[in-house]
Amino acid sequence: MRQSSQEVLRKLNTDYIDAELKGLSYDHTTHIVRMSYYGPNESECTILFRDCFSATFNTWLEGMKGSIPQRPEELSFYFQEIEIEDVEVNGILLYKCSLVIPMMDCQITCVSIEIKN
Repeated sequence: MRQSSQEVLRKLNTDYIDAELKGLSYDHTTHIVRMSYYGPNESECTILFRDCFSATFNTWLEGMKGSIPQRPEELSFYFQEIEIEDVEVNGILLYKCSLVIPMMDCQITCVSIEIKN
């Protein structure tokens, strides 16, 4: 049975965290977005967004202060919040997810979400 977006958010228990992203990737052959971060007590947490109909990622430099990176791999990203809402498109129930990651826009629309701790 499909969980509601509120049930998924309760399982994630991420009202506000400030965790460094360990990895964020999209596999276009399996349509899976994998996000790993360090959760409470420095334990690794992984969220799998499965059967993604859309996944967009955009990083930017505007508004940065202090040491400005010369290349994207010099940036560290911190996951702070996730917003999930239930949507229906052409009869298909989906999750519409927005990840709050400073210096990055991340939007995902998927069929299911799996949490691995």
